[in-house]
Amino acid sequence: MKKILTVCFSMFLTVLSFSNDKLIRIAASVYPMEKIVRIAAKDLEKKGYKVEVRVLTDYKTANIGLNAGDLDANFHQHEPFMNFFNKKANAHLVKVRAIYDVYVGFYSKKHKSINQLPKGSTIAIPNDPTNQSRALLILQKAGLIRLNKHNGLASVNDVIWTKNSYKFMQIPIPSLVQAYQEADLVFNWPSHMRKIGVSVKDALLKEKDGNNTYAIILASRSDNKNSKKIKDLEKAMTSKSVKDFLRKEYKEEGYPVF
Repeated sequence: MKKILTVCFSMFLTVLSFSNDKLIRIAASVYPMEKIVRIAAKDLEKKGYKVEVRVLTDYKTANIGLNAGDLDANFHQHEPFMNFFNKKANAHLVKVRAIYDVYVGFYSKKHKSINQLPKGSTIAIPNDPTNQSRALLILQKAGLIRLNKHNGLASVNDVIWTKNSYKFMQIPIPSLVQAYQEADLVFNWPSHMRKIGVSVKDALLKEKDGNNTYAIILASRSDNKNSKKIKDLEKAMTSKSVKDFLRKEYKEEGYPVF
């Protein structure tokens, strides 16, 4: 009887292992990230995988879940954001592949051009260090502010001059859409602005970064990056179907980098 139970338990573990090998749990943010993952999932399902897509708006939660092993991968961030999380949380997330980049920029509901910004205008920017630095560098390139020279991430504390006594609102990324109604100028992603009917064409300033530093990446952990299912996930997310979607339906807002 004991031998039979041992054999049955061994068979159960084998089935469970096979099931886990064919289950991919991935967290993705909203459009276009969720859409890309679901396109990839169709190819993966043909290979016998079951893909669980968890749509999250809290980027930190998605990283905590991945690092803890509750997820196999996530798709919502750029590499500088991931690296900052790793440093702060002593985590072991890694880039699998860069998938697409985005035309981020600054928008205004109150003004038609940068030259119309009045004295004391409020500029809304992200409060996380990597994206705040990104936003400030765009403003500096446009001649609206000047920053201290250093090699690290820039923050509002590094602003040594503004063109017209501008004030900064430092807020979480999900709140930037609401800030569009209140601030004179707001940094945001085109996918977030499209939710309130604002086109990327309406941006008063756009990022001009040709090296894809902030491309959105597929991320996993150092202990599963080389697993077969992550390799298959990477292949599915860099397929012709995904590239066609980005080139045709997302061309005004971003572009593939694979």
